[in-house]
Amino acid sequence: MFQRARLQLTVWYACVFAAILAVVGSLAYLTIRRDLDNEIDASLESAMHGLELGMVQLDPQSGLFPFFQGRPDEDHDDDDDHKRDPKLEATLSSDLFYVATMGGDVVANPRRVDLEGVDLEALEEGASDGAELTDVAGDHQRFRILSQQGPEGSYIHVGRSLDARDRQLRTLAIVLGVGGLTGLTLSTAGGFWLAGRTLSPIRRSLEMQRRFVSDASHELRTPIATVKANNELLLRHHDQTVEANLDQVEAIATETDHMARLVSDLLTLARADEGRLEIVKERVDLAGVVSELVRDVQPLAEARGVALVGDTSAAQLEGDRARMRQLAMILVDNAVKYTPSGGQVTVRTRKAGKKVELVVSDTGPGIAAEHHARIFDRFYRVDTARARRDGGTGLGLPIARWIAEVHGGQIHVDSGPGLGATFTVRLPAAS
Repeated sequence: MFQRARLQLTVWYACVFAAILAVVGSLAYLTIRRDLDNEIDASLESAMHGLELGMVQLDPQSGLFPFFQGRPDEDHDDDDDHKRDPKLEATLSSDLFYVATMGGDVVANPRRVDLEGVDLEALEEGASDGAELTDVAGDHQRFRILSQQGPEGSYIHVGRSLDARDRQLRTLAIVLGVGGLTGLTLSTAGGFWLAGRTLSPIRRSLEMQRRFVSDASHELRTPIATVKANNELLLRHHDQTVEANLDQVEAIATETDHMARLVSDLLTLARADEGRLEIVKERVDLAGVVSELVRDVQPLAEARGVALVGDTSAAQLEGDRARMRQLAMILVDNAVKYTPSGGQVTVRTRKAGKKVELVVSDTGPGIAAEHHARIFDRFYRVDTARARRDGGTGLGLPIARWIAEVHGGQIHVDSGPGLGATFTVRLPAAS
């Protein structure tokens, strides 16, 4: 499912990027082509205007083009037809040329431009009603020519080769095409990677949810089965007194309590995941909370033969008092449960710079290093058999971590086999 979604996201990334490249590339190409064409058109118009001024200054009386030696309809040899006029040519840049035609025949071509294949009569027809810009293709190259009617039935044509312009546009198209394909390839690869990164939290969340449901179902199965079995025994002996079936009644009560704690913890974590657990922050003296807790848990610790010692100093923080007690209770309860008779559990509070610390240490069997990273996972137990026997749900430490993190703090463990365990919670101190 996730692989298919990843591929679909990648395709969407690629399509969107391809569309962006197409739009940007097309706009860039069209803009540059327009600018090049405008520059060519402007140069042709400027050259035509310059020629007109130059011709009038050279021959103001007749108004004839100065390259006509005598009447235009007279015969001229080749040199006369193409007589060069330095003053007129000076008005044109090196990439421009002009020719004069009459009846489709060239009567002046000072720069000897090869116009083979160019339909000059069509240019004259186009210029009969005024100046006309035309792109024409000769046998060897393409031109843009501005044509205008001259005196005595002649026509003047100012032109410019389009080879440089076409070459620039081809180069631009190649650059845009290669760059676009390269960018599209890189964006597709990047999109595939980003899709994987985007889907990873969703995948982890779904996996955690599935595992959570699976583990919760597994945890509930045992107490439900126990309750059901003992209930069936009671039903078989409905004529007997409760005292005669006390073991079954106690088993049902014990498992019911276990299920109640489990459901309560599940509800807490589910609401925490949804962000629906309200945290009411106030100024809390963590030392006072821990002192009250040590007093309340003392009888349970003594019953187990465990010495519970409180070593508290003032530690003010902004937090939810009930959640702070719950956090401390989880750590102290675990320490008492896993500490053998004759051992000791010490609970400390102190201020360390801008942090306050809650430290719960015990002299129990300790926790191997390979378990440190997972003991805060839901339903994870180092000693499954003992945890179930002591009524643990496997959700206490995950809840403790959530309480610490929602208050802007952290929790970690320092332990080793046979060295006991020390849980340290660091929380922001009140300002």
